[in-house]
Amino acid sequence: MKIHRIRSVEEPAYKQLLHIYRDSQPENELKGPDQVAGMIERPEYFFLAALRDDAVVGFSISICFAGSDAALIEYMAVAREFRGQGTGQGLFKETVQFGSIAERTVIIEVDSEKSPSDDHVDRVRRKNFYRRLGCREVEGLSYIMPPVSSGIPPPMDMLVYAAELPGTLAKSRIRTWLESCYRQVYELSETDPRIQSMLKNLPENVRLI
Repeated sequence: MKIHRIRSVEEPAYKQLLHIYRDSQPENELKGPDQVAGMIERPEYFFLAALRDDAVVGFSISICFAGSDAALIEYMAVAREFRGQGTGQGLFKETVQFGSIAERTVIIEVDSEKSPSDDHVDRVRRKNFYRRLGCREVEGLSYIMPPVSSGIPPPMDMLVYAAELPGTLAKSRIRTWLESCYRQVYELSETDPRIQSMLKNLPENVRLI
């Protein structure tokens, strides 16, 4: 498996990435084609394709936040026919070690498994996938993902990854990450009331579990 950074919508690999993107993501978490095309033009975004024999078998889309020590893996998926073969695991490891992403703490938004849902088994599986790779959950943070389509995103949790994670994170640091995410990913104000709603019940030092 090779990792290739896609830098333009004109690359053939971009169309293959879009196909996997549409096939693998819930409808209420999908951005429109124009939004995705706009993201790839921004230098802080990393569109990484996992290639086998020049075919895209998986991808990740990450952003390194300006003015922050964090990066967000916004989307990551593997083509259906290549799942269960270690492709996702390899893609994650390559992503967190790629370029300036490697210098940062990596944030992952995941659907929460804490409440009953039709896809509960899949939610547990996805979170366990990231845990096996060394990610840990920000305890007590119920992440509110802003809508990116006409649908409402499900309840979510926030996971973090770094080569060496501390036992706790300062609440102020988490606030900076949330503000960066809302402003730079969702084009919302850093004073959006949902940020304070997420933080209000957290202690000053938040455990990673």
